[in-house]
Amino acid sequence: MNFGSSKRVLNFYDLMLYVALVRKYLRLMALLICMCLLFGMAVYVYSRPVYFSHSLVMVDSLSLPLDTDKVFHDSSINDVITELKGPEVIERTAARLGIHATHGEIEDKYVKLIKIVPNPAGNLDVQFWSYVPSWPAQWTEIMVDEFTKLRAEQREKYRETVKETYGAELNQIKQNINADQDSQYSFEDESKFTQATIDVTSLRELPVQMAQVMERIDQLDGIRKNLDNPSIGTVERLSIIASADAESPVQIGQTVESLMPGAEVSGSITGVEPSQDAEVADSVVVPGLMAETIEWKNLEKSQRELQKQRADLSRIFLPGNAKMAAVEKQLQQVQQNLDADYDVARQRFDLVYHGLQDHYADLQKKLPEYNYANRKYAKIQQDAMLHQDGQLGWNGLYSDAAKTISALEYTADKEKVNLRYGQMLDIKAEPAAPNMPKLILLSFLVGLGCAFGVPFVLEYLDYTISNLEQVESTFQMRGLGIIPQIPHDEKQPVLLDIFAAGGDRNLIENFRIVRTNLLAMGAISKPAQVVMVTSAVPKEGKTVVASNLAISFGQTGSRTLLIDSDLRRGRLHRLFGLRKSPGLSDYLIGKVPIDQAIRTCGKENVYILSAGEHLESGTELLGSPKFAELMIQLRGQFDRIIFDTPPVLGLSETSVLQAHIDGVLFVIWSGRTPIRSMKTAIDILSANGANFYGFILNRLDLTATTNYYQYYYYSSDYYHSYHAIDEIESV
Repeated sequence: MNFGSSKRVLNFYDLMLYVALVRKYLRLMALLICMCLLFGMAVYVYSRPVYFSHSLVMVDSLSLPLDTDKVFHDSSINDVITELKGPEVIERTAARLGIHATHGEIEDKYVKLIKIVPNPAGNLDVQFWSYVPSWPAQWTEIMVDEFTKLRAEQREKYRETVKETYGAELNQIKQNINADQDSQYSFEDESKFTQATIDVTSLRELPVQMAQVMERIDQLDGIRKNLDNPSIGTVERLSIIASADAESPVQIGQTVESLMPGAEVSGSITGVEPSQDAEVADSVVVPGLMAETIEWKNLEKSQRELQKQRADLSRIFLPGNAKMAAVEKQLQQVQQNLDADYDVARQRFDLVYHGLQDHYADLQKKLPEYNYANRKYAKIQQDAMLHQDGQLGWNGLYSDAAKTISALEYTADKEKVNLRYGQMLDIKAEPAAPNMPKLILLSFLVGLGCAFGVPFVLEYLDYTISNLEQVESTFQMRGLGIIPQIPHDEKQPVLLDIFAAGGDRNLIENFRIVRTNLLAMGAISKPAQVVMVTSAVPKEGKTVVASNLAISFGQTGSRTLLIDSDLRRGRLHRLFGLRKSPGLSDYLIGKVPIDQAIRTCGKENVYILSAGEHLESGTELLGSPKFAELMIQLRGQFDRIIFDTPPVLGLSETSVLQAHIDGVLFVIWSGRTPIRSMKTAIDILSANGANFYGFILNRLDLTATTNYYQYYYYSSDYYHSYHAIDEIESV
């Protein structure tokens, strides 16, 4: 059959999925639509009728030379709209219409909504909704009139109040301004503020001078420690002194002068000359730590050359040789010269060091005077600030008050924005709301949105596994096939029987697909001789899957053993109509030999090892050496061994059996197994080194349209066509 291009098939399939989703939730969708329609009808029946009018209000703006917005707040159209819909205007308008009530009562009983918006022409569109039929025709005109009257009353009242208050204040402000000026002059005279400022300025550089001198003293202290180190040579000491010259903030040859007590300090040891008024005391001459010569460097160079010459001669002559002695003598002479240079440099260094210490001591003597001057100046300055803070800005207050009075006088009878009632644009004699057609249409649209939205939300919140692709993408595990949901009871067995009349051939083909895919996965990872069939939680159908998989292997001629490893409550024997004993537990506790425990089941090449006597210590028996020996023996006797195990979550048998099997086949109940349970079970088996062949999606409902079109090749319709093709070919 040709379905056209792949794109057309995909579109048709997507359409069928949506159709299936609608069929699945059809009753819920119809119920949601009906509920929304009933809600709309209830709103229509129980809602109060609302009457509507649409009017135009003209806006006249007056450009005044004086800005009065700060006084009357009348420059913004938004402020005008806010006042127009204010509680006082609404109460006055309602009173004109015969209703004396508060603003809240009017909104609850009489007025539903007032909407005022500016239009492109700069005027106002007023839309009014009321529960009173006669109000829409009169409301807007009366509201504008009451707004104009209220504004005029407020303007006049405010003007009179401000004039009365500000007139008395202006005289008082003038007196306060004069008093503040006299107080400021008196304070400066009494506190000697000017003299204190001069004193603190003259001593301002003292801390800087002390910090610079102390920094140089600390630097020279470090150099002295290095010079006193016996482990360094004369050349290293000379280099240290030379480097100190380069880093000195006091230049070589600079004269640093200390001041006599009581003299003003305005100089600095960094090269700034003291003031001419300062009385100069002991001068500290700071010479260069090193003489302006490079002779010691030449000596150091000669020393290195002689040492190299001595090393060269030592390879040829003995130490007592005349040439060697001559070189040694020259080296001694150079060393003596270097020592002499160092002594001179050290004396210079000590001279500078002690000179700076004496200068620092002189500066320290000035500290009490400096601290006293600073404290005195800080106190006077704080008093000045407190005095200034205690004075109000009388000049600014006087100017603001004068401007306010002038604005009130000039704009006493002028409005910056004036409103005039224009005309009625629209009014309805019949109630504007609720509107029956609109309400029904809106209810239907809301119901339709809920009818399509709720099913998609329910599908999105579905946390169970429902298709192969979902599991493969979530857990990176291959789907080996699906097993459709088939109705069964005691009269209709669920075991495969290819020779039975009316046998379900599509179910047989399903297990053939599973068997083929299982062998293919075994060829990739590990040969599937011993396979565990398990699930995450109970009642997923793993016993039926394990049994039919064993029968499917038996149909290929493989000698297959089906083992029930649930020693606590195994039910495999019931599926084949056998007694539970003898079985695996009977053999492991030594009651029967293995040959008696393994029984036939009426299926070709299929043998059963049931659970046997139910034991609570099943895990210990499965982990015993005897069971390990049994598995080695059974691997040699059977081509395929299928384990029917308990669920993974909550029980330990599946983890214990990992050492004896080749791989795991997971059974998932379509639409019932939670994704979280599946993930936990896979993590537990992975932690025990499980090899996953894949999974089977069990009990898939092919009667659902979504599953029918997705898994068409597993459906009975497909196999019915398959039978018809076989009959035609046989003819």
